[in-house]
Amino acid sequence: MKLLKVLMAIVLLVVLLAAGGVWYLNGYLQTPEFKQKVLTAARDALGTEVKITDMNVSLFSGVRLKSIVIGNPPGFPGSLLTADAFVLSYNLVPLLSRRVEVEQLSATKPVVTLSRNEKGEWNYAKIGTSSGGTPAAKPEAKPADGPAAGGSGAPALDIALSKLAVNDGEVTLIGEKGKPLTKIQELNFTSALSYVGSKFSGSGRAKLGTLAIAESLFVRQLDSPVSMTASEIKLSPATGKLANGDVTCDLTLKLTGGFKYLMNLQAKNSDVAKLLQEAGVKEVISGKLQGTTAVEGTGGLPTIVGKGRFEITNGQLMQLPLQGVLATLLQVAELREIKFDSCVLEYTLANSVLQTPVIKLSSAGIQVMGKGFVSLADYSLNHELTLALSKTLLAKVPKELQSAFKDRGDGFLTVDFRVSGPYDSPKTDLAQGLLKNAVQQQLQQRLFKLFK
Repeated sequence: MKLLKVLMAIVLLVVLLAAGGVWYLNGYLQTPEFKQKVLTAARDALGTEVKITDMNVSLFSGVRLKSIVIGNPPGFPGSLLTADAFVLSYNLVPLLSRRVEVEQLSATKPVVTLSRNEKGEWNYAKIGTSSGGTPAAKPEAKPADGPAAGGSGAPALDIALSKLAVNDGEVTLIGEKGKPLTKIQELNFTSALSYVGSKFSGSGRAKLGTLAIAESLFVRQLDSPVSMTASEIKLSPATGKLANGDVTCDLTLKLTGGFKYLMNLQAKNSDVAKLLQEAGVKEVISGKLQGTTAVEGTGGLPTIVGKGRFEITNGQLMQLPLQGVLATLLQVAELREIKFDSCVLEYTLANSVLQTPVIKLSSAGIQVMGKGFVSLADYSLNHELTLALSKTLLAKVPKELQSAFKDRGDGFLTVDFRVSGPYDSPKTDLAQGLLKNAVQQQLQQRLFKLFK
């Protein structure tokens, strides 16, 4: 009986010592010395500047950080990430059954800036490397005995993350020339993740205030379920607003075998004038846009390939330089501002060239058909077009020019021409062709009178 009391006393002493050690360790985690060591270790591991205004670490509950800044690696200006707050909370008890339960991992107002230099290197890929671009040195792991060493005999830990959250975040992708490729604002995201039996999966929901593509296309109020695996992240079906119209899309980010994105988008009743205004382009066309497009790529414009079809209904084509030339030359005022029922454009995109095999504008008295391409690298175009006028409008054309038009047999007469050069000041051979035809006709008439 005396021996049992001694054993119980020893056990109690060990428990008290262990509890005291844990309590002491938890207290040490609150000291400035520990926080400084954490910052130093983070800077060494990432190879960049790390700043944290306030840090609260508890062995029993988790980590809370305020005002976080992670600088960019050498060669990239600015910061990779900033955030107002970061929270990690967990439950220690499931560790006894080799299960990690994270109750919350969240960031408040994170701002992430992913940029690529002229060598095609991303800033995030340089994190954790030395100034020479090689991985930072890590201490050599010492071998341990038994299965606990992490070999094939060590059972894997199951991980469950109950809540992964981003509150009011912002993500920007910047290309080689310093211009934003994509920018996401007012990002709110919640998800649950798990890693069980070496399989990663997750699901959640994302809401975006604005998705801006190349500072030209703005999708707003985007709302979508999110699914995640180790190989991809998928938003589908996503719904939102595009220039006061409705848009639905499927977006997939491939994470293995090289980064790649794929997007299918459908637009309905978008305001074309507003689209051009937001893109910073002169408002030369109005109407309601309907259409579909599918694109995929690995980075900026040179990597994007795609195809699609768009139709603008009940619109007006106005103030294009070519319209003024045609209206003056043919003396048809209706060409200055063409009101149309439908304008159809089919396209394919590759190597920064937008091929347009189908262009068709239809109205009561004017039609334009053709094909061509636009070089997005220098904003130049090259198109072969056909102008069709009704007999009523053709009657306004000077008689010496009317003979250049060919009767199509459906009440319209047509003339072919080419348009090429810079997008904002293209050139056309129509005037030259019409005048040449007029001169030839007058010459023929004079020769006829001469030999009559």
